[in-house]
Amino acid sequence: MKNWIEEKQNKLREFFELDSGTELISREAAESFNISPTVAEHLRKFNIEWHIIPSAESIPIDTDDYRARLYPMLKFDSSNRDYQKTSSYRAIMDGHQRHQGRIVGIETTPKPRYLPNNRQFYGTPYGFETKADPFAGYFGRANFLSGTRYAHNYRSLRNLVNLITDDWSKRGLMPTGYRLTICPPVVFNLVGTVFHPEWSATESLELGFYRDENGNAKCYAVGSNAPDDFSYIQEVETEADWTLLGFRTALVPIS
Repeated sequence: MKNWIEEKQNKLREFFELDSGTELISREAAESFNISPTVAEHLRKFNIEWHIIPSAESIPIDTDDYRARLYPMLKFDSSNRDYQKTSSYRAIMDGHQRHQGRIVGIETTPKPRYLPNNRQFYGTPYGFETKADPFAGYFGRANFLSGTRYAHNYRSLRNLVNLITDDWSKRGLMPTGYRLTICPPVVFNLVGTVFHPEWSATESLELGFYRDENGNAKCYAVGSNAPDDFSYIQEVETEADWTLLGFRTALVPIS
């Protein structure tokens, strides 16, 4: 098994207090993962970092233990589980299930604090350097009028991920079997909590998406309630004002 995969598993086992022999991803899935040096170098320029998402058997997420570890500041009535019947909750559970036991690529570009007039750029903590965002070259072609990752909408984000997926695929720079998307909410929470607590250093929220049982997009604002916390998750309307919401990208398996 690849060394980096075992290193990621060890850190996850430590966080979840699991036995050292607990297998979080199948050996077959780990050994079949292969990225060419050319593609790997290309993805590094866009700050894509590979992570394993534990299988449902090894770490189920619809449990009180998982919520206590990953969403410690999420406030809800534990005696009322009606929220588990909502389409929003089902979309989250079903969406994450598609990633469990898989390897995903998560963008780690620093997120700045949002300041008035929407002039903050991803790539540095304060966000003043206009060329720091590795994806900036695609924003104009995707009709990002602001030139930043803020003040966008669902259509422009959909244009962006489709544009990049097509471009990388045509140039032979997309990993086989993967597509670009916006970082899924539960994956954001897991990777941020265990591997990138620095994402919580700025208060601005980010977007994430899942599909519901009818194939409609469910949009969520995700982020932190305090340093080292990633408990905030709230469904937002597709046509809502997203002026204050940024985003980070991810590579996820197509099937």
